[in-house]
Amino acid sequence: MFLPKKSKIFDNIIQLSLIAKEAAQIFKSIADNWSRLEEGYIMLEKLEGDADDLVHIITDEVEKVFILPLDKEDVKELTDSLDDIIDNMEQIVNRLYIYKILESNQAIKDFSELILQAVQEIHKGIMLVRDRKMGSEEFASCCEKLHDIENQGDKLHRKILEEMMGRYSPEFGGGDALSIIKWKEIFQTLEDTLDICEDFAITFGRLRIKYA
Repeated sequence: MFLPKKSKIFDNIIQLSLIAKEAAQIFKSIADNWSRLEEGYIMLEKLEGDADDLVHIITDEVEKVFILPLDKEDVKELTDSLDDIIDNMEQIVNRLYIYKILESNQAIKDFSELILQAVQEIHKGIMLVRDRKMGSEEFASCCEKLHDIENQGDKLHRKILEEMMGRYSPEFGGGDALSIIKWKEIFQTLEDTLDICEDFAITFGRLRIKYA
């Protein structure tokens, strides 16, 4: 199947992936410098709104364009997954802000680095799909890296849960029940975000078979 090199829909999907990258970069900057939490919270609210607008544009365009660069379900899967990543980034920072988490910790920093790496690979993969390079070693490497990053996230999440349930965990509220509930929600959303990122590897693999 022929994929047009220039496509308005692909331009918009790429723009959505850039918003996801920016959201991940903002989250990492907050993790590294907690004084940016309020500023980042406001920025991510705006980015999430921009992403929603772009999703609506893509959805409308899919219904209007006769010849699509990918099948409708493939466009929808890429679009919805990117939107979910952005929504999660906004939700995580929202919770950190409204729960009045006073400082960062190494676990937040580690997750922010993994998510940024994953979103960078996703953006790269989408660019390769656009350029019809799904049979390339670079595309295969992109998929492998996404699986590896998610595996690292699984190990990190398990380690965090073990520490959180310890008798004394100063990074997570010192064992206070309410603090543990808050942190469990935050880290579960972070883990869910990496799961979505890994789903891109599965999607990319399917697109490689379907279109390459």
